[in-house]
Amino acid sequence: MIPNIVFVGLKFFFLGLLYLFLIFVVVAIYREARAESTGEVPGRVKKKKKRDLPQLIVVAGDRNLGTKYQLDEDMMIGRASSSDIVVDDTYASEQHARLFAGSGGFYVEDVGSTNGTYVNGRKISYPFELREGDRVKIGKTVLEFRG
Repeated sequence: MIPNIVFVGLKFFFLGLLYLFLIFVVVAIYREARAESTGEVPGRVKKKKKRDLPQLIVVAGDRNLGTKYQLDEDMMIGRASSSDIVVDDTYASEQHARLFAGSGGFYVEDVGSTNGTYVNGRKISYPFELREGDRVKIGKTVLEFRG
């Protein structure tokens, strides 16, 4: 014979599932009503695909050839493990360069590195706006910008 406590436990379990279902229904109705009031089509929210986000791709010099780094608002590039983009290159400084978003694009700037930061073969000494296909050289490592 099954003890009474098992039945009481099952009753509360199914009651919890029922409340959870009701919460999901209310949330779905709320989202649909909100979308109608703003003119959006429910279920048709256009999200930026991962490949549409700006990224840097290692194209030369590093041991991680072909590695893609998704760009964020503010990132550090360097040899230090605390860097957002770690470059395995003895010619790179611990904190070598900074990538940041600003006025509609992405910029790269040298942060006092020993060997400098180069964009398309030119040493930069100020924040430089990156364009599609620009190549950023840090030490012997070359990263290509894909916007």
